Amino acid sequence: MRASAALTATVACLGVFALGVLGLREYMVDTVLGSAKTKAELELSRITDAYRTGHSVNVAVTGDAGYEVVTDPGQSVVRSSFIARIDPAWPGLPPAPADASGVWETKTALRSPTHPDWAENRTYTVLGTVVSGVPARLVEPLGRTGDLAPAEPSTSMATYRLTVYMFVLPWDAIRTETVFNRSLRFILPLAVVFVAGLAWFVTGRTLRPVEAIRRELAGVSEHNLDRRVPVPRSRDEIAKLARTTNATLDRLEAFHHRQQQFVADASHELRSPLTNLRAGLEVALAHADRADWPEVARQSLQDIERLQDLTADLLLLAVNDNSSVPMDTLVDLAALVEEFRPQVTCIVPEQAFVHGNASQLERLLRNLVDNATRHARSTVTVTVRVEELSVVLEVLDDGPGIAPEDRERVFERFTRLDDARTRDSGGSGLGLTIARGIATRHGGTLTVEDSPTGALFVARFPAVP
Repeated sequence: MRASAALTATVACLGVFALGVLGLREYMVDTVLGSAKTKAELELSRITDAYRTGHSVNVAVTGDAGYEVVTDPGQSVVRSSFIARIDPAWPGLPPAPADASGVWETKTALRSPTHPDWAENRTYTVLGTVVSGVPARLVEPLGRTGDLAPAEPSTSMATYRLTVYMFVLPWDAIRTETVFNRSLRFILPLAVVFVAGLAWFVTGRTLRPVEAIRRELAGVSEHNLDRRVPVPRSRDEIAKLARTTNATLDRLEAFHHRQQQFVADASHELRSPLTNLRAGLEVALAHADRADWPEVARQSLQDIERLQDLTADLLLLAVNDNSSVPMDTLVDLAALVEEFRPQVTCIVPEQAFVHGNASQLERLLRNLVDNATRHARSTVTVTVRVEELSVVLEVLDDGPGIAPEDRERVFERFTRLDDARTRDSGGSGLGLTIARGIATRHGGTLTVEDSPTGALFVARFPAVP
């Protein structure tokens, strides 16, 4: 990830810098060319103004300018030494059409026959304009090179219509582009190296907590689930990842402890009927002539029934812990309760529908009724009522009840209260655990609440709209 991030940053830096450099270079060149064009327009305006006023035009041109003045018949009046030096055979530009006005722009090329490698061999932008009524003393003789004003002015009284051309020279733009490119040869590699190094360093710093988390997770096993990953002081996504990882490890450790306790309790519960069964058979076989074999068979059958009940409850608990309940089926809870009449006293409405699985809800009800019957002195009452948002199922017995401090403990696996029942007369110790699991999977709750006499188990399920 570190190398990938650094490489990605480097490639992105190259792309951004390349686009930025190209854009900036074009902008700078266009700006300098615009300045050169403005300068050419200014020179062109000075020449035409001088022609119109009849003054000398030599003072209007500064520097190594490129210009040409053409008469209407197409004769060259004067062209600059710059043009004559570069391309002596240059045919010149045509005169402006009769209806030309203002300043226009055209293109022309200069090519040196003796120096083909000169930088001046290129296509130039040329600005042109027309000036009329120019006196002959500023024009004749024709075909000159260099000075705009003739050395010996003509005495003719004629006037000319002239087309004046001024070259836009790109030398400043070329120098600017050359300096810019030369600077980039050093600046761009340094910038890319800097960005790559910075990305490498920052990514390494960012991933350091991830590496610490990885090392801690690598050391977690079933024998040391108490290890936790370090949480960075930052409040970024890595800190959230560390906290989520620790929360997951907490749940994993708690589940592992519950599993170990469950295995230990299950082993203990299975050992008791197996021990009784083996001891009874061994005693009977040791004294086969005096053994009451019908009684031995009856006791063995009771132990086998306990083993079957316990195995069935364990299987049901394992299946239910890893299953979900389809909530698209309507179940009439009142009808399920009526099936237990006359074993228990039933107080139910005409209908009480909930979403869920009928067989699982019947198992919940059976476990609660069996538990109540086991502890009741004489009466078990099952009540169903429909409230605004829930359907309430209550199972009440007239037995000794459950102390407040034990009301949550009775739902733990293999829990038997000391004053409630013995192992021989009681159930598997999983009935209430299974009942609460069924209630939870149906979106409800199962609790023990206060009652005048005995134990009151209350299950609440979401009502059907």
